[in-house]
Amino acid sequence: MVKKLTFSLSAWLLLVYALAQVAFFYPRWEKTGTEATLSWDVFGYYLYLPAIFIYDDPHELKFKEEIMAKYQPAGDFHHAYQNEDGSWVMKYAIGQSLVFAPGFFIAHALAEPLGYAADGFSAPYQAAISLTALLIAFLGLFVLRKVLLQFYSEVVTAATLAVIVLATNYLNYSAVDGAMPHNTLFTLYAIILWLTLRWHEAPRRVTALWLGLAIGFATIIRPTDIMVAAIPGLWGVAGIPSFRQKIMLLWQRRVDVILLGVGMFVMGMVQLSYWKYAAGSWIHYSYGEFGFYWSKPEVWLGLFGWRKGWFVYTPVMILAVVGFVPLFRYVRESFWAILLLMIVTIYVVFAWEIWWYGGSFGARPLVQTYALMAMPLAAFFTWIANRKLLSGLVLLLTLGCTYLNMVMTYQAHAPNGGWEAEFMTHAYYWKIFGDPHPDKADKKFLDVRHDIGNDADYRKELLYHNDFETDTLAHRSKEQVFAGDYAMLLNDSVQFSPAFQMPINDFLDRDDAWIRSSAMAYFPYMEWNRWQMTQMVMQFLRDGQMYRETTARIQYAMEPGQWGRYFFEMPINSKARPGDEVKVYFWQAGGQTPIFIDDWQVEVVWKE
Repeated sequence: MVKKLTFSLSAWLLLVYALAQVAFFYPRWEKTGTEATLSWDVFGYYLYLPAIFIYDDPHELKFKEEIMAKYQPAGDFHHAYQNEDGSWVMKYAIGQSLVFAPGFFIAHALAEPLGYAADGFSAPYQAAISLTALLIAFLGLFVLRKVLLQFYSEVVTAATLAVIVLATNYLNYSAVDGAMPHNTLFTLYAIILWLTLRWHEAPRRVTALWLGLAIGFATIIRPTDIMVAAIPGLWGVAGIPSFRQKIMLLWQRRVDVILLGVGMFVMGMVQLSYWKYAAGSWIHYSYGEFGFYWSKPEVWLGLFGWRKGWFVYTPVMILAVVGFVPLFRYVRESFWAILLLMIVTIYVVFAWEIWWYGGSFGARPLVQTYALMAMPLAAFFTWIANRKLLSGLVLLLTLGCTYLNMVMTYQAHAPNGGWEAEFMTHAYYWKIFGDPHPDKADKKFLDVRHDIGNDADYRKELLYHNDFETDTLAHRSKEQVFAGDYAMLLNDSVQFSPAFQMPINDFLDRDDAWIRSSAMAYFPYMEWNRWQMTQMVMQFLRDGQMYRETTARIQYAMEPGQWGRYFFEMPINSKARPGDEVKVYFWQAGGQTPIFIDDWQVEVVWKE
């Protein structure tokens, strides 16, 4: 038996080592502020523990102002909602805090003896929660390995685990952001698969009870994950006859079904009891104004969009989708359970109002489903095993996906890695594609869609230049200048620059013509609010009405405290008509950060 397990067990150990290495590459437990382990959403999932066991204040949360000021885990406190009487209800479900509890209690016992504040958020707590998350990942992969070995070879099992860990965003959500619930849910999904297999091989009441507890646990971590109950419910259904047999089996083992329901109810009561205590009702919707758009889910954008598309940022999962075809042949009893659950999950996930799920790495709400998608992925690898040419091509593809995932993970966490967590675009994706050290100036492509690249073959004609030396602007400044004595100052009281505007009639017959605006810019400190960053604005107008526009945020692509040139181009394309005009100006967008503009130029650039 030991010899039989050697290959996949060795792979598991190597992957455990790899996850540990990535965790220590970016040790969140050593970070502060919004980069710490207990920050953003994790702060909200965890908040139950210190509120109950340290401050004895789960209702009013009087300690939150002090903790927010000291540790700055998020931009603002959005982790709970107030009742009319002023009391607070936690926004996030309670289940993840139960996962954190062992680490929390160990850290709380050690904090003061080690010289740290026993306040729930000092270094021992950060480290304990990070370690807890890593151990959960190790367990999830170990259980998934046991599931896969029931149907697939040692080599296929090892390859499947390696691809999931190294070529998907599971790497990020287990080793770096492992305290997010997706890591825990991945492990619970693997356990639910294992228990489902055990019950169908030898139905036992205790197995059914554990299965219900596992499903209930997943539900009180993220309530929509109650859908995972479809796995034991549909497992073994391969057609109408087997569906009838499954109904008969469930009736014959109805005590087991009841016990499964009891397990779900017991776990569910933990959440329901909290809602009854905090909100006054057994059922409470804690996400406030956010909800689901059931009639208009953003499935296409969720799967293929450049902002967060699943197949864009985790392209290797296309192989798993293709793997449903051989899965129907090899492990038909799992086919409909996994396929239908994935279809419903994708619909529900992308029906959420904030379908891109904030500052995440790819489609994070699908990470837990990789425990299920391992089955069709392994089926795909089994199918190609004896097809040498295809196997070679797939090997190259998976190695490419692995490299890309490693680079993107590095970009997302390394200093100046260049990753944009929430507003990625097609243009910017390709600018930083596969580059672990992208140029910060390329961040302008988060706003700009086009550029001419190397302009050596282009001619240029200066249309406008302003060095602000002779300009009569009231908001000229001598405080910071690039050249000469003056620069233009924009700040909280001066929101707009003068606009350059002129007809484009003379340029309509020029081949591949573009309008370029460029300027030297300086800002003493960073404006972090992207909505208040200074924007260089270029518009095309027809009869005074704007029909094309680019607004490009300057601070995105520049470093504070130094002068730099910012520019972009817009093409004069086939939409332009005689009489159209171009208008260029700067807008402070409500920002408070002062910015100095000098040597502003507008040019037309066209092919020789």
